[in-house]
Amino acid sequence: MDIFKISKLKETITDYIRVRIELFKLDLTEHLSNVLAQMIAYIIILIISGLVVTFLSIALANFLNAYFEGDSIGYLIVAGLYFVLLLIVYYLLRSGKLKAFFESKLMDNISDQSPKK
Repeated sequence: MDIFKISKLKETITDYIRVRIELFKLDLTEHLSNVLAQMIAYIIILIISGLVVTFLSIALANFLNAYFEGDSIGYLIVAGLYFVLLLIVYYLLRSGKLKAFFESKLMDNISDQSPKK
């Protein structure tokens, strides 16, 4: 009689472990699909934002060309603005502030998506 109880206990434990593994796989799949969907959304936003900035930059350069009555002064001014922006980003990158900002945003995002118990 004890053999049947041990066999039943072994079967129950095996089933429990199998179910826990399946649950872990499903949770991992859900988490990865959420992260992937969010990455795709960010990539789409980045592409559209890049196009908007490009066309606004061209429009601003053309406006400045007309305002200063030149052929290329507007493009030089816009390029100068982007150069200043590049210097600011470079400074933030070298100081570690940019890295800390993105790390905190990433950790906040991951903690927001973690399964609640």
